[in-house]
Amino acid sequence: MTRAWKGLAVVTATALLAVAAVGCGSRSSEEPTSEQAKTVKIGFAAPLTGDNAVYGRGMQRAVQMAIDEANASDRVKQAGVRFELSAQDDQGDPKQAVNVATLLAGDPAVVGVVGHFNSGCSIPASAVYQQAGLAMVSVSSNPQLTAQGFDVVNRIVAKDDTQGSFAADLVYDKLGIRKVAVLDDSTPYGSGLAAEFVKRFAAKGGTVVVQEKVQAKDVDFSALVTRIKSTRPEAIYYGGAHTEGALLSKQAKESGLKVPVIGGDMLYSAEYISIARPENAEGDICTSLGLPLEQQPKGVEFKAAYNKRYGEDPEAYDSYAYDSAWIIIEAVLQAGADRGAVAKAVRGITYDGVTGTTSFDENGDTRNQVISAYRVEGGAWKQLLDQ
Repeated sequence: MTRAWKGLAVVTATALLAVAAVGCGSRSSEEPTSEQAKTVKIGFAAPLTGDNAVYGRGMQRAVQMAIDEANASDRVKQAGVRFELSAQDDQGDPKQAVNVATLLAGDPAVVGVVGHFNSGCSIPASAVYQQAGLAMVSVSSNPQLTAQGFDVVNRIVAKDDTQGSFAADLVYDKLGIRKVAVLDDSTPYGSGLAAEFVKRFAAKGGTVVVQEKVQAKDVDFSALVTRIKSTRPEAIYYGGAHTEGALLSKQAKESGLKVPVIGGDMLYSAEYISIARPENAEGDICTSLGLPLEQQPKGVEFKAAYNKRYGEDPEAYDSYAYDSAWIIIEAVLQAGADRGAVAKAVRGITYDGVTGTTSFDENGDTRNQVISAYRVEGGAWKQLLDQ
């Protein structure tokens, strides 16, 4: 690397000797200054406003934490780069997700993207990233995301076909439930999750007494609850976000339909309990992608560092967002700040992070397909250890 020698008003014999030494192969140990370091941006896209903002904001904090730790490390300083976050709010809306993806793809300094959160956003945005050769590492779980054959698309969590089947096994085999009402929020995530649950549950001999769709952002489920009550289900399976799921639980319990609401990973938030109210949420169950944070290989340390920095505990996907950012950082350190090289390095990486060892298969899916289950007990999500 060429360096400017500062502070000399005249060229002295000593300076000439120093220059000669450099020419003979001696290297200075001086690290690039922040002004000299090349800015490399990591894109981030998730809902930062709206019903799912609790997830997006937590993930953004985790990505920023990874970037700040990287910039303070000797490896990054010696590489002559400085990472910067380019965070965008996709509002959980597919059209806005495409706009955000286009914005990130249009910035040549962006070499990789952590996101999106919602499958309905990740799937259309992925086509933009594929065209731009821009690697994405996502927590979206709909199988369609990685079934497109895109070589820039990677998923750091398990897929919904795994999660839906896991939930059906749990409900039928472990909980002994035989009659379930199934609802979903009409999104790719919710519909896909419910479909996988129904397929496995029915194959095991379970009966789906009602199967209906609602819309994301619905708030009044009273008429639907009345119809469901007449079928006498033993549980309600809901594929969708925590806000609508919590309102469904609240309205069902308060109407006298006191059966558990069971759902996927998007129910796994403290906000679910507060919206439903603890007395209504008690006994509700969700599955979630990966291990509980305390059981993740470096989860305890991550939780402590996150809490110290932000004054609150991480949400369900924050550790995965943190690892996603580090995967992109490691790819840059291995391959340089070229989009194509970074995308290839991400797909081929093996990374030991907070959540465990991540490597991607030929479709971009993580080989670490782990699912956990939780039940609300005493006003908090507690892991179901007998699953």
